Amino acid sequence: NVRLTDKQQLRVSASRTLARPEYRELSPIISRDVVGGENLRGDENLQRTQVENADVRWEYYPRQGETFSLAAFAKKFRNPIERVYGSGSGGTSFVFFTNAESADNYGIELEARKDLDQLGRFFSPYTVFANVTVMESRIHLSDVIQAAATNSSRRMVGQAPYVINTGITYSSHSGASTATLLFNRVGERIVAAGSIPLPDVVEQPRNVVDLSLRVALSDAVTLRADAKNLLDTEHRTTQGTVIREAYTSGRTVQAGILW
Repeated sequence: NVRLTDKQQLRVSASRTLARPEYRELSPIISRDVVGGENLRGDENLQRTQVENADVRWEYYPRQGETFSLAAFAKKFRNPIERVYGSGSGGTSFVFFTNAESADNYGIELEARKDLDQLGRFFSPYTVFANVTVMESRIHLSDVIQAAATNSSRRMVGQAPYVINTGITYSSHSGASTATLLFNRVGERIVAAGSIPLPDVVEQPRNVVDLSLRVALSDAVTLRADAKNLLDTEHRTTQGTVIREAYTSGRTVQAGILW
């Protein structure tokens, strides 16, 4: 950490981490995935993934409670574990796991938090915040895997090109009552890589809006209410031109009293 001024600092970090395969990914038997109903087959020869991480972050604090930061990051994966969708004899399909040779992931992240009181007294209880990440990843397959892969030049499995989180918070002057509206969107991501002749399985983007309320009825009693997935946007998974799954999960509303 390097302090540039009273309101600015620079953070530089580097690390090496690892990810071990899960039991299901290692078990060399056919099992059934509860969600989606897919047949899964593990590989007892899977190797752990080693990850080298580096990032640089500049942070600026204009006022108390406000922040603005810009970061650049990069990751190098060795033996990343990939979820692959393949076909077997008799037209059956199943999901299996394999190690790719390596993968690269890099991007930028922007984070901001700003009070709106400078716009006038009406806006003084409000605070807006946002976190936006834009990234690019590229998988590198071994010659054996590449020969069987439908798409040999693609993003990593599970890696979206962007993630957006933003929202606005209202807080009473006493701070006893608050309301927060949240928005989230994740770009399309590969759920399982395709093995010839099957295309990649892709989860499509969806918008998610949540609302949280806290209302002070007295010094000791607070009314709490939370509403999740207000838009109830459709979950959709595609494979080529085919829609594999499409469903809505419904809205969830919870309410209670804190004493």
